[in-house]
Amino acid sequence: MTDVAIVVGASSGLGAAISALLRQRRLEVVGVSRRGPDIRGDAALPETAKAALAEAQRRGALRLLVNCAGSGVFKPVGSYTGEDVATVFTSNLATTIAFCQAIYPLFKQSGGTIVNVMSTAALVGKPGETIYCAAKWAVRGYTEALRAEAKGTPVRIVSVYPGGMKTPFWSGDPRDVSTFMEPNDVAAAIVDALFQPKSVQVTELTITRP
Repeated sequence: MTDVAIVVGASSGLGAAISALLRQRRLEVVGVSRRGPDIRGDAALPETAKAALAEAQRRGALRLLVNCAGSGVFKPVGSYTGEDVATVFTSNLATTIAFCQAIYPLFKQSGGTIVNVMSTAALVGKPGETIYCAAKWAVRGYTEALRAEAKGTPVRIVSVYPGGMKTPFWSGDPRDVSTFMEPNDVAAAIVDALFQPKSVQVTELTITRP
């Protein structure tokens, strides 16, 4: 039976790069985002996760979930709106929870790997990024608790903390991204970590510029 991966946030940037590399490894990929390519919808909604799961099971045996969706709003403290806060927490935390909720029970029975891609903002506070850091720290907390709950089951939980990348994520942001990492290089590091020999298991991966 064909092995299948679900990649959330697959339409561009790191998610698109991961999807391409997984296909090279002969996995079927169900890509999820507001623009598809396979499942179009709000990834924070349970029905979107359920639709992705159904499509994955139609194609083969689901073995991998990569949560790679997210957005950021970067402002000084005191200038964030309620909409800013809701947007950042929904796109980063709620999407991760929705897909883990839908897929973890299956992996608990049949085995599988959940990869939650966060950011170095989940490891250290950064000025001008208070809400983004708060959301990413929340995802980190959820991921750590999920790993604790998965202990003794056939579910593997992988935490990924990449630094800044040259992706559409930074559209409209004034910072210089010319020295940021290439998403294809970051994707290669993540996918290589997933396909290590059986005697080796990567559970946390921090990826930064030299």
